[in-house]
Amino acid sequence: MKSALCDINFFLDIFLKREPFYAPAALVFKMIEEGRLKGYLCALSFPTLYYLLSKDLKREKAIKSLEKIRIVFDVAAVDERVIDLALASGFRDFEDAVQYYSAVQARSDYLITRDKSDYKADVLSVLTPEEFLAITKG
Repeated sequence: MKSALCDINFFLDIFLKREPFYAPAALVFKMIEEGRLKGYLCALSFPTLYYLLSKDLKREKAIKSLEKIRIVFDVAAVDERVIDLALASGFRDFEDAVQYYSAVQARSDYLITRDKSDYKADVLSVLTPEEFLAITKG
């Protein structure tokens, strides 16, 4: 089964219903929920996602959103190897580098994001939700 690590913006688009990004991200989420794609979220992303969601949602709703994510998605680890690769990567944004190498270490096939320019795709494919759906006929 193919797998994808989804970045923070993917989840914000879904849980904050940000248009026009909500629908394609929700379709990818549904594929993961139905077991047609294995989904990952970087361990580092949980506290960041909580912080960002809780700005727009009440604390309880932000926690419920994270609980839903945790049920559906596996957690991609952040360990010494991920940090070392991220530090040496040359990525402009360190958090993006950590997410990327967390996906690599989890042996993910894709990284799904709306902000492709933040990533360099040298080991795994970096796609928007729309691009992912187009190649998988999702």
